[in-house]
Amino acid sequence: MRRTLMLTGLAAGALVGAGYLSRRNLARTQRLTGIIPIVTPFIDIEMAEGVLAVMEHLPDDRVTIVLHTLGGCVTACVLIANALRQFRDSTAVVPYMAISGGTLIALSAMRLEMGGRASLSAVDPQIMGQRVKHLAEVKDKPSIAALAHEYDVSMRKYVRGALRKHLPEERLGPAMDLFIGEHAPHEWPIQRPEVEAVGLAVTPAASKWAALVDRYRGRAW
Repeated sequence: MRRTLMLTGLAAGALVGAGYLSRRNLARTQRLTGIIPIVTPFIDIEMAEGVLAVMEHLPDDRVTIVLHTLGGCVTACVLIANALRQFRDSTAVVPYMAISGGTLIALSAMRLEMGGRASLSAVDPQIMGQRVKHLAEVKDKPSIAALAHEYDVSMRKYVRGALRKHLPEERLGPAMDLFIGEHAPHEWPIQRPEVEAVGLAVTPAASKWAALVDRYRGRAW
């Protein structure tokens, strides 16, 4: 049986098909030079394909990702994060929320902008709705425990690599604890003062970005 690996605060079944921004709409953002809105409850492989296609055709080596999401498939979120890291100039904007996999993408940009009431969250993966760091300790299901351990180790390494671009080595510990969720539930909101407290630079997001997200969300309502 296939096991779904997620970076999301909610179960995928409740979100599939509920996206605000389709791949077809995403392609139109090529007209907004360098601006890619990822406005969807769940980031799936189709969304990642659309984002990568837009990135591939941007005329300059700079990009602005506008995030409004609860997270999504681990593979999809890492694909987007990997591509974002390759830009010479990158900005992640979170007007309202970028939970789980959305946070992973946001941390992969060179600059982070957040709305005054915006939130990020922990980014540790989940298997069948359970955090991998807990499943890795399960003794009676060795195959699941082994898979969970692999994802736990891989994500910790990946997040540390993202944070190293923003923080000196001596400040990585508290930031890792915050974004791996060592002391809070996976989906617990992390607001801008907490992000700044671990040393990450955050710029206030302009109101135009919230208006952009509102337009995409409004199409579904």
